Amino acid sequence: MPREKTTMQPSTLPKQAPGIRKVLVAGQSLVYVAPTSAGKSLVSEVLMLRQLLFHGRRALLILPFVSICVEKVSKLRQAFGACGLRVEGLYSASDGKWHAGADVAVCTIEKASALLNRLLEEDELLRDIGVIVVDEMHLLGEEYRGYLLELILVKARLSAAMAADAGGSAGLQIVGMSATLPNVRLLADWLGARLYVSEDRPVPLSLSVAMKGQVLHQGSSLQASRPLSRNNRDPDGLVPLVWECVSMQQSVLVFCATKDWCEKAAALLADEMPRLDQLEKENSGHTNAYQQGQGQRLQLVEELKQTHSGLCPILARTVLNGVAYHHAGLTTDERGLLEAAYRKGVLRCLCATSTLAAGVNLPARRVIIRSMKVGRDPLDAVRFRQMAGRAGRVGFDTEGECIVMARTMKEADEARALFAAQLQPLRSALGKERLVRAVLEVISLGLVRTVEELEVRFARKLFRCCEEWSSTCSSPAVMAVSASLLQDLRSALCSLKAQQLVEVDDPHGYPSIASSEPESQGTEVYSPQATIRSTPLGNGIVHSALKPEEALSVFSDLQRARKCLCLDNDLHLIFLATPAASVTIEPDWARYLSYYERLQSRDRAVSDAVGVSHHFLLKQSMGHRGPLPGSSGDWRQDRERVTALHRRFWAALALRELAAENPPARVACAFAASRGSLQALQGIAATYCGMVRQLCERVHWNDMAALFDCLMPRLNFGAATEALPLCRIPGVHCARARALLQVGLSKVEEVAQSPVSMVESALKKLCQLDPCEPSAAHHQEAVIREAAARIIQGAQQQINAELQRMQDETEEARARFFRKGPGWTQSSA
Repeated sequence: MPREKTTMQPSTLPKQAPGIRKVLVAGQSLVYVAPTSAGKSLVSEVLMLRQLLFHGRRALLILPFVSICVEKVSKLRQAFGACGLRVEGLYSASDGKWHAGADVAVCTIEKASALLNRLLEEDELLRDIGVIVVDEMHLLGEEYRGYLLELILVKARLSAAMAADAGGSAGLQIVGMSATLPNVRLLADWLGARLYVSEDRPVPLSLSVAMKGQVLHQGSSLQASRPLSRNNRDPDGLVPLVWECVSMQQSVLVFCATKDWCEKAAALLADEMPRLDQLEKENSGHTNAYQQGQGQRLQLVEELKQTHSGLCPILARTVLNGVAYHHAGLTTDERGLLEAAYRKGVLRCLCATSTLAAGVNLPARRVIIRSMKVGRDPLDAVRFRQMAGRAGRVGFDTEGECIVMARTMKEADEARALFAAQLQPLRSALGKERLVRAVLEVISLGLVRTVEELEVRFARKLFRCCEEWSSTCSSPAVMAVSASLLQDLRSALCSLKAQQLVEVDDPHGYPSIASSEPESQGTEVYSPQATIRSTPLGNGIVHSALKPEEALSVFSDLQRARKCLCLDNDLHLIFLATPAASVTIEPDWARYLSYYERLQSRDRAVSDAVGVSHHFLLKQSMGHRGPLPGSSGDWRQDRERVTALHRRFWAALALRELAAENPPARVACAFAASRGSLQALQGIAATYCGMVRQLCERVHWNDMAALFDCLMPRLNFGAATEALPLCRIPGVHCARARALLQVGLSKVEEVAQSPVSMVESALKKLCQLDPCEPSAAHHQEAVIREAAARIIQGAQQQINAELQRMQDETEEARARFFRKGPGWTQSSA
């Protein structure tokens, strides 16, 4: 049954007003740190609305995960729609275009970087965008994406400063928010922002440790609070901890260290807890009430069964008792269904990995952290706060509780230390190699044109520069660039020049060679007046959003492929669109060898062309991990390079199977991979394919660009060309598209105008009704009927969106014409 919400009192969020009033009036930037549920989203929405309604300037909202973007787009459309404002989501395989009619863009970090590059190239950033909101600002220090987030802010601030110098800007407001942000004063100084920190939590949160069947109080010493019943299957006492909340119709999140632990915990809870339908019957006293709850769970099972990947056997067991697991091994459709069911109270407990704490906004009365590890790594303060912050959400619960399960007194002490642990200071992730990419981008986008601008204006906008002057207690007004940062910038410039990605024109002749410091020996030093510009290849790399070293490898692959591209099947092209660095599917080498030996001759030709070796596969399947024949120097590096190539080809084979419309469950079984990992690979490959296409366009390889343009949607949807238009309708996967094609519906317009019964009959052909189970058949028919109605509605919405897109493009073209051709008039349109 749906969870009853508590009423939010007018005094719930009073402390925000004084802290942001000056920000509202003056339009200053803001760094806002507050616990989960303390109203950060409300503050950011008010600031965005002020820019939109009072200044007519657009808002960019940057979020870390696609799942949060989807949720936020839905909420903002409801909240802002009444004001006549349009919200557009730019993530996953979207084209990344922010159309003129859209007021708010909601992006992932990666899409936001590419979007800013496009806007800067068109010189639209400061004319259109008034505010950039960054949620989960603590990701600035993350190893893999933090540098990209910092680079986004550096580019935006450089552009704003240039516009201010030219007298043509109203300023850019940056709003950074987080619940777990250390050294906030330094961050605020770097952004030139006001700082607002609140430690008030609207919903009280209690922290406890469970060990050996007892719950222990938080305090100076750990004292027993209450005993828990245990058995051989549940030595830690997890079941009674969950049942305490479930029996009172409250929600529970159980965080586990690994995916396997999640599945086993869900199965344990479903088997050992009392029957949920019996509890609902006893609590309600009415047959209809408990039948409704069980009926909703039966319907959820049927919805999971009708996803493209089919029903997981474990979920088939656990869902009926109100329990499910949630991790990256599930597809986005499966996760979406489970999250929606949990929010409605159909599911009472989710067993999840730590990614759910950062990636999905789900409420819970109680959070149970089952291990002091996340994967193989120890649980740190940031992840702990993210997990614990899910307990006691405003509007859902009056209090929250987080229980950490410990096996030994040592782990109990570690858990208690986490309760009061201080966060590690944020450090810039824009290191030497990533600094090369940053330098290339600002040069290509025209934000830096001389060596002096690179070493002064750009350097001072880096978070690292702010860190260094802070450590020396210098004043921000006289912030000097350190010698080490200057050296890294000069090295980056020399590296780009050596790779022919930039050109340097020094009016004072050839560069000198630095030799005063040991680490700078051999580095070229140019005069401050030397001009810098990017080459066509450098521009292509920037606008493809590839890393420079990765792009150069892709460029080399494409050069070879243009001489002997195998086009009698899709495998060679799919291999080129498979990102070597992002392949997470680890091959079963014996299975790989068997699959390889069954390849047809034309597939063997592709494998030979890209360098796949039968001898290597044979040795791998036998467990040989030593030096390769002919290895010289570091043989481990040679082996890793060859292994990565073979791993990439294995992933390309899996993508080829999916693009041929083979069922994901069958492909997952054949390649010993989870359904979720295969779907993630599809999304990554489709995005990467778009990057490669951009690179080809920029270097004028238009024939190659056209091939990748055709391949990209096929990788994304896993469908043949004729089914792609229908696959773009929400809720239509390739099997449903085939069913619609069989009943004569081949266009989106035909689906939008068709009766529900026609779409319903097509969907029924994909299912087998069980005459022996009337209840199951009833729920199956209900699910099919609802799916048919949603497909028709989705087709209608897609037509409206396409009309809106055409109108936007017309207005954009007209605006460009007015700017470039003053003689153009409305009558000549």
